[in-house]
Amino acid sequence: MPFAQSKRSAILKSIELANKYYRSIIEDNSFYFIITDLRGNYTYLNSFFCKIMGCTPADYLGKNSLSLIIPEDHQVCLDTVQKCIINPNVSHWVVLRKPLNGGIIYTQWEFKLLFDDELQPLEILCIGHDITPLIIKQDELQELAETRSDENSRLVNFTYIVSHNIRSHVANIVGLIDLNNNSNAEEKELAWDMIKTSANNLNDTLINLNEIISIHTNTDLPIMAVSLAEEIEKIITAIPVLLRDAEATVDYNPEKEALIDVNPAYFESILLNLFTNAIKYKFKGRPLHIAIKFENRNKGSLITFKDNGMGIDMVKHRHDLFKMYKTFHGNKDAKGMGLFILKSQVEAMRGSVEVESEVGLGTTFKLFFARN
Repeated sequence: MPFAQSKRSAILKSIELANKYYRSIIEDNSFYFIITDLRGNYTYLNSFFCKIMGCTPADYLGKNSLSLIIPEDHQVCLDTVQKCIINPNVSHWVVLRKPLNGGIIYTQWEFKLLFDDELQPLEILCIGHDITPLIIKQDELQELAETRSDENSRLVNFTYIVSHNIRSHVANIVGLIDLNNNSNAEEKELAWDMIKTSANNLNDTLINLNEIISIHTNTDLPIMAVSLAEEIEKIITAIPVLLRDAEATVDYNPEKEALIDVNPAYFESILLNLFTNAIKYKFKGRPLHIAIKFENRNKGSLITFKDNGMGIDMVKHRHDLFKMYKTFHGNKDAKGMGLFILKSQVEAMRGSVEVESEVGLGTTFKLFFARN
């Protein structure tokens, strides 16, 4: 064999081996390699991508690449392709979501415009990898950060309340004692009554604060399935006189089979709170009507508690609704603890609460409890 022909054969063999080597890298590693034409139709899919997506190249060659991307990400994908055409000398990065096995995987992609021999735009090379575990961890960290932020906010609020309220009660008692030391018999008796009132108020404050501490420190709260209908009947049986005086009717739809996953003691407290609030803030001159509905949701249970009472001005009070010592109707007996404790108890059971209300029409509480 002539030397030149032998050399050419060796070069071709070397190129063939190199092609096989680089193709094996593309085919066998854990990166996705995709090529599309300028219209976005698949012209190449590497085997790893096909393995993850559960398809073969024949399934998608010639089809539009948007078919494997969730609709919400179509525009950002098209925008990235447009960036490649406008600025072809650099890579452009994008995160896209793809449906897979009833769920979604997150993929990060590098898009790069490819040219033909005449330096005309030909295809788009897309190199990607799965970042789903990273996104999940990021979401978990974000949720943890929000939880910690919320806990810190509650702690600051709680510390302020402890400091302010206890100091106020103590200062009042000290002042009354000083006044008592320089008073006549009649003034002493009046001062003593005022001291007893202040001491009782201080005791109430300490009881309320202790209950809140108990809720937020109880990390081993037992959760079990209870019958909503039975819990409602239990409350109705416990406060018949209050309901009668309010001319109340109670409509509720849950059957005995309607079960919710809650802590029984907390849930009884929540229901009692809702019932007594509805009675306390009924619309004057109008019989009270309470409607309770139950809905089974995918991840838990939704309970709607609606009354036709005085209602709350949500424009004015929405942000204070669940804060400690916030009252909304000028009721001298109101202490502003009920809704704060209710929300704390709901959240301690991995639940959530929303409120809708309109002055003169009534209030609706929506309580969601996760399935255990």
